[in-house]
Amino acid sequence: LGFEPRLLAYLKKEESQYQTVFVGGLTAQHTERIELLSQIASAHPIDLWGYGIDTLEPKLPLHASYHGQAWGLDMYNILYNAKIALNNHINVAGPFANNMRLYEATGVGTLLITDYKDNLPTLFEPDSEVIAYNSTQECVELVTYYLAHEEERQAIARAGQQRTLREHTYLQRMQERVDIVERQLLRPRRAASKFFL
Repeated sequence: LGFEPRLLAYLKKEESQYQTVFVGGLTAQHTERIELLSQIASAHPIDLWGYGIDTLEPKLPLHASYHGQAWGLDMYNILYNAKIALNNHINVAGPFANNMRLYEATGVGTLLITDYKDNLPTLFEPDSEVIAYNSTQECVELVTYYLAHEEERQAIARAGQQRTLREHTYLQRMQERVDIVERQLLRPRRAASKFFL
């Protein structure tokens, strides 16, 4: 997973910014996410896009914040025009951070507030490139804080974007793949030469 920097040339700033956004799945497999977003929605204006909301209870407050599905450039423009992008991994992710929102939001230069995972510090520096939370209540407090502290929010968002453009583009990912394949190709040759000698 990664970010394609050429997308930046196609993004357009709108006159008004979204405060806090989430773009992604809203299904029964995202129970922690649904709870989190419901709590955020009760404390702050939030704008939601994604798939699966039709499978959720109609009484959930998320329905009032839902704008439909967003894909491709539409999705990137939503993130680009937001002050804060929320991230929450699907339940089965366990202790590991690795979904597209990590790179989509930071890549366009928006502050990412994400759930803390054991490997997050290997991807981004928490508190200086992204903001990480350990509970729903902490996430609500962090959203409140960064909506009120514009300069801090922008500085962390810039640092997150710089990290993504430096280390998390598809060019870097493909180079990582090349390195893995080259290492694997060298192993069988050595083993085969020993076998036939």
